[in-house]
Amino acid sequence: MLQDKIRNLPRFISFTFVFLKPKPKKVIDLILMKKNLIQIFSLLTLFFVVQACDYQPNRSNIIAASRNVIDTGVRYIVVQRDTSHPVLPEKPDSALVTKPDSLLTAKKPDSIPLPAKPVVKVGIVVNAKAEALVNYAKTMIGKPYVYGANTPEKGFDNSGFVNFIFKHFEIDLPKYAPAYIAVGDNVPIADVSEGDIVLFSKTDSVKKVVYQIGIVVSAKGSPVSFIHASGGKTNGVGVSVLSGWYQRKVMGYRRAL
Repeated sequence: MLQDKIRNLPRFISFTFVFLKPKPKKVIDLILMKKNLIQIFSLLTLFFVVQACDYQPNRSNIIAASRNVIDTGVRYIVVQRDTSHPVLPEKPDSALVTKPDSLLTAKKPDSIPLPAKPVVKVGIVVNAKAEALVNYAKTMIGKPYVYGANTPEKGFDNSGFVNFIFKHFEIDLPKYAPAYIAVGDNVPIADVSEGDIVLFSKTDSVKKVVYQIGIVVSAKGSPVSFIHASGGKTNGVGVSVLSGWYQRKVMGYRRAL
């Protein structure tokens, strides 16, 4: 309503000027009055335009720019910035991986995993010399049994065979079986492994007189088997399992390596 009245003010002034029909003397005064009224009208118009725009002072804009401003749709509410929780950096793209050389390479979804490392059993020590000794002894399998002989050409008896095999590896052992009761060190049954010497009695294990010997070819923890020269069913150099007659006659084990 007020704006409409202000908009019609110049028309009202012109109408008044014509209706009054002033005298020439007063024409100049009326012109000046009209000019003053137009200036007042311009100032009023500028005032209402500024009020309609809801002008914000520069100082308020500066304060609002340095803080977090929340627009509620009605007025500006100034909220103090929260500095108690530091801003964490954004997580890198999950499709990228960082290498030690700081290069980013794309992950391959169809990449083949590397094979697992072989499992190495701890605590099992392989005696290379014992392994070589057993392998060499097995090359004599099939040689004939000959009492008192100790060469591949003539054949072997049980003590002559063991003596020959160890002598090949520069280990001197007795030529007769009873002397092996004191050879090397005694070995508990739980620790018996390849290369050890097994002792047998003639009648039973109570009588501590060695009658027959052989070389263990089985690994530690496995059922004992041994290679020897025998005049029985084997009738020569062969491998037997520690069972039956041999199990009843065994006296012990010695380690000479």
